[in-house]
Amino acid sequence: MGVYQKLKWKKTLNEYKFLKEELSLTKSMNRETAPDFQEYYESFLKKRDVSLDDLNQKHQEQIKQAYGLEDEISGDVPVVESSGTDLVHSAISAEKTEDVQMTEDEIAIHNLFSKLFKSIAMKIHPDKIDPLKHDYMQRRSMEEDFKLANAALKEKNYFILIDIAERLDIPLPKNYDQQTRWMKSKLNHITQQIDNEKRTYNYIFSEAETEEQKDNVIRQFVQQLFSINL
Repeated sequence: MGVYQKLKWKKTLNEYKFLKEELSLTKSMNRETAPDFQEYYESFLKKRDVSLDDLNQKHQEQIKQAYGLEDEISGDVPVVESSGTDLVHSAISAEKTEDVQMTEDEIAIHNLFSKLFKSIAMKIHPDKIDPLKHDYMQRRSMEEDFKLANAALKEKNYFILIDIAERLDIPLPKNYDQQTRWMKSKLNHITQQIDNEKRTYNYIFSEAETEEQKDNVIRQFVQQLFSINL
């Protein structure tokens, strides 16, 4: 395998890793901002003598349609998608899981990294760690790496397996062209996921620095969901 293919793989791997970490951070920001958004939202309505319960009750059908819900609304409002901004500010998730047919590349890549995971497990599975050769902190670190590797395989975050394998001096799969092709096929989708997360009101609210900016976010949220100008 030529040096060019490996450099191209490394470059694509770095880009893929960056986008996956950016997506994870953005999702975390949305999740952690949700309670603050909800608290500010309720305070905003209270200052204007607007009852959140009344709003939810009066606009049941509108909310159900926006969120794709069937049951009656009680408490916080979950997630809604619109032409401009997604509304996310509660613990309810509207994510749907779909059975997606894996391509030949995806099957081959998963099989290769399953083998890499097994090589990692041979070194750092809790049952394989010799307490006579490793102190307590080393054992804890190895156990944490094993948990990371296990989750990475399940979630197809193969770059984490690569990082762990390199630290353990485990040889990496050398099908660079196939890995590069697979990673490139995922970049646009990950970028779109990041863009979607950044269009949520949670994210926009987290970026607001002044009270005026926060009020404007809530006004837009209420206007979009209830068609009310406050």
